[in-house]
Amino acid sequence: MLSRTCNLRDFPECVTVAGWQQFLANRAWQQWTQDGHIVTRTPNVCVNWSGCPFDAPGPTAIYQLRGHKLLPVPERVPAVYGLSVLDHLDAPVRFLAESAAQLRKGGLLFLTYAFWDAEGPDTAAGNDGRRRIYDAKSQTKLIAEARKLNLVPFGGLDWAYHGNTLDDHTLASLVLVRRA
Repeated sequence: MLSRTCNLRDFPECVTVAGWQQFLANRAWQQWTQDGHIVTRTPNVCVNWSGCPFDAPGPTAIYQLRGHKLLPVPERVPAVYGLSVLDHLDAPVRFLAESAAQLRKGGLLFLTYAFWDAEGPDTAAGNDGRRRIYDAKSQTKLIAEARKLNLVPFGGLDWAYHGNTLDDHTLASLVLVRRA
């Protein structure tokens, strides 16, 4: 399952949340290409709000750190990676819409964000830099908003909470593809 909460046991050689994010992105890219999507020389886009080391899978990528808006690209891209973006922006659905507009048909959108097994105001560690933390209810709403933008889940969903990997919360992934 590609859309899931962090479990460091997902990958035997994984010892950090940043490593889990990288391994999962690599797996998503591999599964996406094996699913018949053609890899071109067009660069992918990576918005890395977390600042953690990350190598965007694919032949090449345009990197943007802590951007509020996706930088314009000359053509539609195969993939967009948004690391810890949705939990830091005032308008996460706008980021989904901008990503959908930049993706080619069938393009891959890989997202990670803070997640917890609680509800209410964000009191989890690191909340001073976040606009929100996702829970099961807000995640369901996020997927519904993505569907309105022709972004559908890719690679399966597993929302079991695998424990706190970031002090008192965890990281989650949402992997989508653009339908049209």
